[in-house]
Amino acid sequence: MKTMFIALLLVAAPLAAAPTPEAVTVKVNGLVCDFCARSIEAMMKKRPDVSGVHVDLDKGEVHLALKANATLDDPTLKKLITDSGYAVTGIERRASPAGREFQARPQ
Repeated sequence: MKTMFIALLLVAAPLAAAPTPEAVTVKVNGLVCDFCARSIEAMMKKRPDVSGVHVDLDKGEVHLALKANATLDDPTLKKLITDSGYAVTGIERRASPAGREFQARPQ
């Protein structure tokens, strides 16, 4: 019985340690038109650490889904947005449900 319990722990340990993808919401001033949204989306989609992006113009938010094991620190993220001509007013991070990405915007 003890051997079986140890075997179960050894199998479950790597699963528990698996990285969880991260979701990031960036609150941005200056996002007012569809061109703004598309330019931010295009820039973020080129990044190797981003698996999905959605811009909510009504809320002034950029929602990012990061790939598992990927990191995009706050200073880098803020620089990307400010270099595009927008002001960052906040950054929120949370664990993202596995495999969930944002839907593409309609063309």
